[in-house]
Amino acid sequence: MHLDSAVLKGLPEVVGVQVVGVLDFYDGPLDGLALYEGHEYWFAAVPEWITGAQVSEPRVLVLHEITAEQAARVWGEHRQLTAFAQGEGDREAWARAWDSRTTCDDAPAVGWFYLPPTYVE
Repeated sequence: MHLDSAVLKGLPEVVGVQVVGVLDFYDGPLDGLALYEGHEYWFAAVPEWITGAQVSEPRVLVLHEITAEQAARVWGEHRQLTAFAQGEGDREAWARAWDSRTTCDDAPAVGWFYLPPTYVE
């Protein structure tokens, strides 16, 4: 994959990132929480990956610096959405929770990393 995204301009590649909580998923994580150097970060797929990459290409994710309070809010929402998904829960309540979920894509980006593809043809 060519990395010409304006989102990545000036950001370093980081290694050793561990995805620990996934909120959005499509053939692999699209956003959620990750651990890097002992701190929690928000991660999100690069927009070009979502719209233009082949499923066989590694997914490119951007790390965003967040506060402990933001991470706690995301974890709470993750638990709530997981509980809805595991049961025969109220679909309208799930949709409201999904629509109001926290995303931290606007938080300062600190780097990017590859996530190998999880889809195999």
